[in-house]
Amino acid sequence: MKLTFFIFSLLIISCSSKEKKKKINEPTEIIIEKKITKNNELTNLELTFEEIQDSLRKQLLKSKTNNNLKSSILQELYIRGLVNQEDDKFKFKLPFNLHGFDCGAPDCYSTDIKFNIPVKNPFEFPKKIDFNLKEHGCGIENDILENGTFELVEQSTQFVNYYSKKQKSNLIIIADKRKLYYFADQKPNAIKVDLIDKMFEEYNEKDIEEIAPYQSTTMTTNEYENFIGEE
Repeated sequence: MKLTFFIFSLLIISCSSKEKKKKINEPTEIIIEKKITKNNELTNLELTFEEIQDSLRKQLLKSKTNNNLKSSILQELYIRGLVNQEDDKFKFKLPFNLHGFDCGAPDCYSTDIKFNIPVKNPFEFPKKIDFNLKEHGCGIENDILENGTFELVEQSTQFVNYYSKKQKSNLIIIADKRKLYYFADQKPNAIKVDLIDKMFEEYNEKDIEEIAPYQSTTMTTNEYENFIGEE
């Protein structure tokens, strides 16, 4: 009888221990499950570089106050601080510090173009633009200062193409591709916007007669944090 009672007691203790062990393990399983869920949520929140920059661009655009420029083909130039309104003028300051197709690092010299155009609402490009050009930096002992006139040769809702007879050059702004080009040493009507992509595809750097357009690192960079605080 005593032996039977002893065995029965052992069975009760054993079952009780298993039950306690099970209850002790349950919170651990719940914690692990929550941790996995949390990690998955964090993974879903991770953004690519492009997504981060796109978000920054949207915030920068939202912070800009000039609706006339924001709604024009100059939107990207406005975001990047290359054009602003002062009184009744839109003022452009365009530094071209890339003079060829290379790794994208800025050259040690720059070709700067500045001009103003009258404010109109909605925004409108004039037929002619008087501009000042300045070349300065390494290899240029004295700054080269020139002035000229751009004449409108092509225009659409997405781009504008100006040509200067004196400088034999084209200034091109392409809104949907967010591009800004200055083509030097060009004949009249030699540069057409719809042929630029083809020109780049066929470009031969070994051909001394091939001339790459000047560009600006202000426009070519993809890092919108550089423009926080610009107005």
